[in-house]
Amino acid sequence: MPGDRGKPEMSLAFPVRVPGRPAAARGWFGTGGVLRVGYVGVFAIVALLALIPVAALVLGSFRDSAPGMPDGSWTLSNWAGLASPGVIDTLTTTLIVAGLTTAFAMVFGTAMALVIHRTDFRWPGAMTGLLALSFYFPSFILAMAWIVIGSPGGLINNLLQDALGIEWFSVDIYSVSGIVFVMVLHQIPFVYLTMRGPIMGMDPSYEEASRSAGASPLAMLRRVTLPMLSYALASSALLCLVMALEQFGIPVLIGVPGRVTVLATQIYLLCRFPPTAYGLAAAVGLTLAFLTGLAIMLQRRLAKGGRSVVTTGKAGRITPIPLGAWRWPVNLLFGFYAIIALVLPSLILLYTSLIKFFTANPFDAAFTWRNYTYVWHSEDTQRAIVNTLIVSGGGALVGVLLGAACSYFTVRLKPTGWRVLDLMVMLPFGIPGIVLGLGLLWAYAYLPLPLYGTLTLIVLAYVTRFLPYATETAGARFVQLDRSLEEAAWTAGASKQMGVWRIVMPLSLPSLQSGYFLLFMAFFREISATILIFTAATSVLSVSIWSSFEQANWGLASALSILAMVMMVAVMSLLLWAMPGARTR
Repeated sequence: MPGDRGKPEMSLAFPVRVPGRPAAARGWFGTGGVLRVGYVGVFAIVALLALIPVAALVLGSFRDSAPGMPDGSWTLSNWAGLASPGVIDTLTTTLIVAGLTTAFAMVFGTAMALVIHRTDFRWPGAMTGLLALSFYFPSFILAMAWIVIGSPGGLINNLLQDALGIEWFSVDIYSVSGIVFVMVLHQIPFVYLTMRGPIMGMDPSYEEASRSAGASPLAMLRRVTLPMLSYALASSALLCLVMALEQFGIPVLIGVPGRVTVLATQIYLLCRFPPTAYGLAAAVGLTLAFLTGLAIMLQRRLAKGGRSVVTTGKAGRITPIPLGAWRWPVNLLFGFYAIIALVLPSLILLYTSLIKFFTANPFDAAFTWRNYTYVWHSEDTQRAIVNTLIVSGGGALVGVLLGAACSYFTVRLKPTGWRVLDLMVMLPFGIPGIVLGLGLLWAYAYLPLPLYGTLTLIVLAYVTRFLPYATETAGARFVQLDRSLEEAAWTAGASKQMGVWRIVMPLSLPSLQSGYFLLFMAFFREISATILIFTAATSVLSVSIWSSFEQANWGLASALSILAMVMMVAVMSLLLWAMPGARTR
């Protein structure tokens, strides 16, 4: 009735039951229950995406046959195999690699954030840009570049032994230290970007008071700055640990030739090389998922329980700490990092892609365009490029729409079961990509769905794995929107779903654009979730690079890597230009 419209519901949880009101008004979200149907649909989709691969992986861990093979039987031997010396050694190596990577990346990344934003560092804008760019540098491409540089027959050893005559010293990237070194290079930008916001948002009055009391910069850092950043440091460290535990590209390229195995690479080896043991791979995958899931759970609990007062809302600006005599050494050190993490690998890959046979001395090299000519004329490569653009562009759109819907229900409306939906969205985030791919391999080998060997399956894997990127980005904006905006639209006669479409979505467009940007870049460079489920017809660019490298065709692998980086920079620039929201995040 007209008189009812002037008094909108203040509680958006549903179903809403108001005695004496018409049946249409008493329904979930108004006539037709459109949002109710949407909620049920989103809940069902997320449940299928999150639970099917996990359930399939659990069942597969109790089978002694490959996925889809009907002659297998149920067994506990796969779980018993976790106690074998080989698996225990692999678990130990995984924890050592992840622990060292997290420790070094946290120290260097946090130090860079503090120096750039708390001192008179000379080029803060340029360094931030280089760090952000290196964050999008695919890990497996970085690993491949450093193999060219640091392998026994690589540039460093050739330079030391041939050019300088130093025979007693050599570098071997195929080692635990080599894996940790490249993983640290890859994760420093992540630590910097996660610590940058808390450091810039700190209330400077505490540090100014400490300085006024006569504390030295180091004493102020130890007694004031770091304690204020304790929760941010712990949260960043846990996320960094998750990334190190689930890392696949770097350990598989560097570790396999050097016989250094972590859990992620062991899953790949168990599934790809005879004698295959898919059941044991499933058990190892669940173990790895447990470790990463535990770290994610601790991080989320810490984020919710953090009580450090960092920002008080008072205006203030800290006086930059003068680096003094350390200014130029620090600037040179940070520039050196940019060189070894971004510039040098790019140049090495470009050089390798332009020579017929590898040689450390460019004056002795025979240059050629044949690798790029092959890329230009190869149908397989062209198919991989098209598949990559389809999966990244289309899949990111699916992901951001589903993520926005999940965030709207879990952040703004909070209907019955919203906590379960939020848990299911985050569940795959704690599952490493290769474990998720293995779960999908098990699931769709048994389900009567024609998905195996299609791009749809790869899109499902990517959306499932990276859905939290979209939900967190959209949810951050939904929290900021006053509910009175929607209520005003309802008062004016708009339906509940029209209020969402006309009010919430336009105001959230910048965040949705940022979410699409993040998903596109994540999909473009992903390899771990793809490596077990791709076929010749569904190969993407990251898999083509890996396959070329696996076949010892370094020139073609380098050419494809250069092509991938050019495409990433071009698409990233285009998205940043076309999406103002992506620039402002």
